[in-house]
Amino acid sequence: MLNMLLENSRNEKINRTFIKDEVYDTLSNWIITGYLEPETKININSLSEKLGISRTPIREAILKLENEGLILSKANRWTIVAPIDLDASFYTYSVVASLEMLALEQAFDKIDDDFINNLQKINAKLDLAFKNLDTMELLNYDNEFHDSFIYLSGNPELPSIIHPLKKKIQRVELSFFKDNDGKSNTFGEHKALIDALKKRDLELAKLCLKANWYNSINLVKEKNKRK
Repeated sequence: MLNMLLENSRNEKINRTFIKDEVYDTLSNWIITGYLEPETKININSLSEKLGISRTPIREAILKLENEGLILSKANRWTIVAPIDLDASFYTYSVVASLEMLALEQAFDKIDDDFINNLQKINAKLDLAFKNLDTMELLNYDNEFHDSFIYLSGNPELPSIIHPLKKKIQRVELSFFKDNDGKSNTFGEHKALIDALKKRDLELAKLCLKANWYNSINLVKEKNKRK
């Protein structure tokens, strides 16, 4: 299965200057977007040949992805793309929601009109991506929106904890919402958060942020029931 996918994939060789990070980013993106489907067998030799690099950075990337829960392996037997575990993903959503509310709390005193204006611009781009049915762009702007206050918090621990968890969430959402049907409320939920920030109402802003995440959880659950 992997060999067939690799034959049809892009032919660019990875820049050797950033081999380790590039391999990780490439494999991570393939898994998140579903290019490498759940339970696809990973063949290091095939990846090495396709990407035009040695097996060592591929092994390193696979180990990192395994630590993040995107790849599963059994020593000397098999390595596969991890299946999507919906029950586990619901816990992931709740953890990310809690951490982002912490980020918002820690960033709150630094939020000014320029920051709020930037959030509005990002949200407008997100809305355009939704209207254009561009799911990847929508998710990218959604990440940019949330990352704005994660980084503003100044807490160096939060990005390294939140971002790997968000990859699992993006994988779920790209699997369930290929046609954007689960993202119709995102713009409005972000707008409610922005309005709360304009009022300098921290507790309301945290409630809006929590609602944004938990509405996503509920949409996934509903979508799964209809499958």
